[in-house]
Amino acid sequence: MECGLVLKSVGYKSIPVVGLPFDHRKGIVPNVRGRVLSEASEDAQVEKGLYVCGWLKRGPTGIIATNLYCAEETVASISEDVERGVVTSRSGLSKPGREGLLQLLDSRNVKIVPFGGWEKIDSEEKRRGSLKNKPREKLTSWQDLLEVATK
Repeated sequence: MECGLVLKSVGYKSIPVVGLPFDHRKGIVPNVRGRVLSEASEDAQVEKGLYVCGWLKRGPTGIIATNLYCAEETVASISEDVERGVVTSRSGLSKPGREGLLQLLDSRNVKIVPFGGWEKIDSEEKRRGSLKNKPREKLTSWQDLLEVATK
């Protein structure tokens, strides 16, 4: 699926993105399950093929893991729209999908951490934190993160 723009954001409050509707009071792009709405009103229509996640979707709430679940919801909306034919590939050609992505990452020697690995990291950080009467003790090196994720 072709993508014309990817945004990375760090901060406290989202700011408007040129060309997207924006609710200045809430600091979000109006949306339903990640599908961008034409405006922040009861009569708003879904903008075909536009999606949002993270703070731009829900406001400055949660922790890093909250973004994972937020993104999963948006990805589910994209998948539903592709299956229903609401959005389609511009080329119409068959795409290699997940397997193609995994092959590309492998060819570039990129190490990935699947969701199960993230769950192991989450569990280990909570375990280490409990030993210090804290909610969690963060793993701070790539070596430690990868070691725990691949146990």
